[in-house]
Amino acid sequence: MAVKSQGPGSRGGAYAPEHTRRVLLEAATALFEERGYHATSVESIVSAAGVTKGAFYHHFGGKQDVLLQIQEDYIDSRLRNCEQVMESVTDPQERLRELIYEALVGIEKYRAQVSIFNAERRFLTGPDFAPIKAKRDKVNAFYESVIQQGIDEGVFSPDLNPRIVSFSILGMAAWALSWFRPGGQLSIRDVADQMSMLVLSGALVHTD
Repeated sequence: MAVKSQGPGSRGGAYAPEHTRRVLLEAATALFEERGYHATSVESIVSAAGVTKGAFYHHFGGKQDVLLQIQEDYIDSRLRNCEQVMESVTDPQERLRELIYEALVGIEKYRAQVSIFNAERRFLTGPDFAPIKAKRDKVNAFYESVIQQGIDEGVFSPDLNPRIVSFSILGMAAWALSWFRPGGQLSIRDVADQMSMLVLSGALVHTD
């Protein structure tokens, strides 16, 4: 595996901080997914990125800093997407559909980051991980709040527990990592529509 830098920031080239940081993150993401966090060394990251070890330590204090940054980039993207859904959609059913789609887009677009988190979450603990955990909790809270909104508005069954429902939705979306293949017969929107039908059929208030 190699993510060689051919531009600024490569060995012997002019130093471009943002480019160097990006190629280091790309190289580390590929290596963590392929080999695992424990089996990946700083030396292998800088070799794959085509930069010097000095450049690595200019940007990161160590390998765990890279792991944390990979996860923060992923959760920041999801947080922005959830905020956009909440700002642009008001109906609880449509909000839930779009949030389910958001979760699956995260799986499709950030497969490596999600796979790394699932495999290496034992290394993501302590005070350094706390800000990322807070953002993950905020993302989860969006799902819970939409379920509660639907209950409050008489759209969703009052028998629902918003936390259990939101965790169930996120669990289903996370499981898609193991079976969804981009470029297959169904698009990620198709899968989201199917999952939304399943969730809403059980969540909606049914009248005779």
